[in-house]
Amino acid sequence: MKLFSNFDTNIRKKTVNISVQQYGEGNVLCFEKSLLYWFLKIFLPLIQFTLLDVSLIRFFYYIFDYQYLVPIILIFLLVTSPFYIYLVGRYIDYKMDFVIVTPDSLIEYNQTGLFNKKVVTINEKSIKTITVERKGLLYSIFNNGNLIFLSEGDETRGDITFFYVYNPEELRNQAAIIMHKD
Repeated sequence: MKLFSNFDTNIRKKTVNISVQQYGEGNVLCFEKSLLYWFLKIFLPLIQFTLLDVSLIRFFYYIFDYQYLVPIILIFLLVTSPFYIYLVGRYIDYKMDFVIVTPDSLIEYNQTGLFNKKVVTINEKSIKTITVERKGLLYSIFNNGNLIFLSEGDETRGDITFFYVYNPEELRNQAAIIMHKD
């Protein structure tokens, strides 16, 4: 579904299909953020904040002697709506960010919100190293990590770091084989 020129929910499918047609199915790797990102950055904060909201609404409803329920709920919805909007932005980040590795290039799609999209393409020859970074217990327990593609000479910031990737060592090996960096 294409809502705005920067927000196309089918961009991953379209881009992968074009790359597969050009390079063949075995020469295209696409990966996105893992479920650990969804759980830690979206689900848990949503549950925690919703429980806090419900508890505070019940508390104020009790304080006001079981009156004014509708105004209390409306006030809490108005006050807490920025947090829920922030979580929607995180969900868009989770669903719309991805990386495509081909024999010629690395393409990172980074959608932040409805109106901001950043696409970075780095030529395969510019990529010098592919690194896996694991920080913390949760990354180790759930086989997650950050995948870092370090490049030289590009107009980009010098690297592409993709956070919360499931099975990063395997993805690193697959990317290295596709880009002939093994």
